[in-house]
Amino acid sequence: MKMKKIIIMIVALSIFTAFFACKSTPENPNVGPEITVTIPELFEPDPNKPNEKFTISISVKHPAPIKDWEVQINRRAAGQARAAGDASQRPAGDRQPREGQEGEQRQRQRRVFFEQKGEKNPPKTLTWDGKGNNGEMVQSATDYRFDLTVTDIFDNTSTYEGLISVGVIVISDGENLRIVVPSIVFPGNSADLNSSAISDEDKTSNRRVLRLIANVLNKFEDYSITVEGHANPTAEPGTPAWTTEENRAVTGNKPLSEERAKSVIEALSSGDNATRKDRMTAVGMGTSRTVADWDDEDENWKNRRVEFILKK
Repeated sequence: MKMKKIIIMIVALSIFTAFFACKSTPENPNVGPEITVTIPELFEPDPNKPNEKFTISISVKHPAPIKDWEVQINRRAAGQARAAGDASQRPAGDRQPREGQEGEQRQRQRRVFFEQKGEKNPPKTLTWDGKGNNGEMVQSATDYRFDLTVTDIFDNTSTYEGLISVGVIVISDGENLRIVVPSIVFPGNSADLNSSAISDEDKTSNRRVLRLIANVLNKFEDYSITVEGHANPTAEPGTPAWTTEENRAVTGNKPLSEERAKSVIEALSSGDNATRKDRMTAVGMGTSRTVADWDDEDENWKNRRVEFILKK
């Protein structure tokens, strides 16, 4: 009789345990988590405030537990629409990819600028100081793609694709101020900002970037402005071809980099919030002051830039 009671208790306990185990184990929803992200309209890092943070709000709704999450931030690529889901930015170049390197270049453009991972739910607020994993700061007036991927315990995954727009960064440079902008898109071998070779999306982006620059320049009314055009070399440094190119860029009658600087001045001095044209002077620096190796497909986009030097 005693043994019978023990058996009944064991069976009852097994049924009880199985019932609650079934209740505590969630069913596979077979869909990815619902992700909501709020990104401020403009990220305006201040070099004089190194501890300043950019805050992104995150909300995840899902019936199943979350296993992990990952954030990736990359530059938006030139030639792609300025909207959620765009990839990293590379202004139109002065040099075409070497034969057989197009696929490699596209892959390199996807190199992650900033990456952060975690287990379970992502934080409700993600703070970022604008620096990449290598410590490099975001570039002025440049768009960055924001991807948040969330995966549940059943490996159902969702990815939110958004955009972080960086404002104009004003850098103190001795007694002067400097603004470095690598995001103005020019057609290859041309200074025409209205060229049909520039996509409508990049023309819209150019207008927006130039408007941001004008807004900042107009805050410094007592400063004269030197607008420098910079290019990426098309030949290996130290070779005769490179020397000829550099001399042409600096001493030629109308080097391309100077023409591009003049086009920027024309654009800034027109429109509703125009910067006075008599404050600005165009200079073509060509390839004389590069900031990255000429053949580094990951970094040489920084050589193709426009700099604004503000002097009192």
